[in-house]
Amino acid sequence: MLKRLLTILICLLMLAGSALADSVKLPIDFSGGTRLRPKMFNGMESYEDPTISVVIETGFLDDFTQTQWWSATIKIGDASQLRTVAAESFDTNSVWPGKELAKEVNAVVAINGDYYNYFRGRGLVIRQAITYIDNLQGLRDILQIDEDGDFHLIRRANVGDAGKEINGKLVINSFFFGPALVIDGVATTDWKQNEWRDMARDARSARMALCQIGPLEYKVICCSAMNRKGKGMTLETFANFCQSQGAIQAYNLDGGDSTMLYFHGELVNDVPAERQRDLMDIVYFASAWNGKSKQE
Repeated sequence: MLKRLLTILICLLMLAGSALADSVKLPIDFSGGTRLRPKMFNGMESYEDPTISVVIETGFLDDFTQTQWWSATIKIGDASQLRTVAAESFDTNSVWPGKELAKEVNAVVAINGDYYNYFRGRGLVIRQAITYIDNLQGLRDILQIDEDGDFHLIRRANVGDAGKEINGKLVINSFFFGPALVIDGVATTDWKQNEWRDMARDARSARMALCQIGPLEYKVICCSAMNRKGKGMTLETFANFCQSQGAIQAYNLDGGDSTMLYFHGELVNDVPAERQRDLMDIVYFASAWNGKSKQE
């Protein structure tokens, strides 16, 4: 009996070793992920290989607005699989269709970024460990993602509040759109001293959030706009919704007609193709698997 258990254990270790050998740590640069295998997709519902899994969900907000929402729950094997890329580079104003950007880098799932140059040289823009803008003025919340893939939110970040490292960990990406929606599991709805103060409670829009739900586990959440499928969400409603979806940390990115949730070569959310705004940048999750599926 013991011999049989040892044999089983050795086999399992060999299989695990083989899967590990077929995976790679992606470089911290602007190259893309490894080649995607179409047979690893389950239609528009999910994708899974040994390095990443994605599950797509949708539903309607249970209130008078009946606003539709979409989400992707993502698990990755290494923090390098959470990546960003610009239409051309992060020191230009170039834009490009988000779907095309996602396809170029072999994104499993991708969302719009924060339209980084909208703020005309303000904020803190770090992408793939390169600093492009460092000009904080205490007006907006920022999101920093470290080399372990962990999120750090700083309210109304000012000069000296953020840098290229957090607790000895290199900052790989930093975003300036905001605001913070959930911090340490608590919805954040106080934006009185934030640039968003005038629209925080009343404006309804299509929205996009990038959330962390655990170590190397994430969720992206977006909602429809007014006059399409529902009436859109205010920032306060959106923050509470992200919390209800299990977000430990959640950050608001660009919305409106920039809102893009891309999966399996298509847009998942409902921004019409003729209204989809070209994007300066995207955030995406990539495969790091170099192996072959059983079907290949």
